[in-house]
Amino acid sequence: MEQFGVLTLGSRLKRLSDHLFIQVQEIYSQCEIPISATYFPILRLLQKTGSLSVMEIADRLHLSHPAVSKQTTKMIKESLLEKTVDDQDQRRSSLQLSELGLSAMQRVEPVLQEMKIILEKMTTYSSENFMDALSILESEVLSGSLADKVLDRLGPIDIVLLETQHEKAFYDLNMAWLERYFPNQIDDKDRKILSNPQQEIIQKGGVVWVAVRKTKTLDSVVGTIAFAPLENDSLNHNKGEVFKLSVAEHAQGGGVAQALLSTAIAFSHQQGFSLLSLETASCLKLARRLYDKNGFVEKEFPTPSLYARADVYMEKSLILKTDRDPS
Repeated sequence: MEQFGVLTLGSRLKRLSDHLFIQVQEIYSQCEIPISATYFPILRLLQKTGSLSVMEIADRLHLSHPAVSKQTTKMIKESLLEKTVDDQDQRRSSLQLSELGLSAMQRVEPVLQEMKIILEKMTTYSSENFMDALSILESEVLSGSLADKVLDRLGPIDIVLLETQHEKAFYDLNMAWLERYFPNQIDDKDRKILSNPQQEIIQKGGVVWVAVRKTKTLDSVVGTIAFAPLENDSLNHNKGEVFKLSVAEHAQGGGVAQALLSTAIAFSHQQGFSLLSLETASCLKLARRLYDKNGFVEKEFPTPSLYARADVYMEKSLILKTDRDPS
């Protein structure tokens, strides 16, 4: 439809609307929230105001009286709303949330917060032309599953060892990160490691973990991290390296990166490594904040980095005071 420009504006907006309603309803269904996506404006309005008449709801939401009357009748039948008749004028009545409606709106609140984050990410762009902006929004909304992205933020995340079914996600997540931050500094070494984690990391003594939300049909992978042992340095430190820390953009800010990094740190300590290192870039402010918080300290590169994009080298000592010789 895009080829016909503004002549299909209504159809394109309806397509977006229909798609979003379906996705939101899927989220509500997965979270066992007993409301319809189409009910939300009325439920939210009554949650904030307490009670209103059908006419007042229609005026506040800029909807037709018949449309609101039809919706609220359904909501009363589903026990989401209660109707109260005015004692002074039997012709007047008001609507308010029932106990079920109040409970549903409380349960849906964390879902709405995560949905807001995803939708704001999808709509954060600038364009002077509305039709160009609409095309970008269509690409964001229609190309992926809003429901899966929201559920990835809501559901419990497990950190598990990489298996064959996770390898594509390992490649895709890390390549998406490279293309976003360093599109002109992706080299053959990157592609080789990402395409063959079993051969390039695991068979060489390393470990790869992925952060997953388990569903009935598959694992939804939202993050990755890798560990590899290094040769001992001049001080005979048993060294390891963490790398390929990547979190899906829609899942960022939910503690996934911290969970992955904590897993790698705990593993390194349990395996007797005394020093853990990593390379990063000074432009990655959030990553630097994470590493600082977890005790990594910036130092001089012991050897030149294999990656032109890496301009920061950091180390974390894994030797606790209780591990040292008390003498």
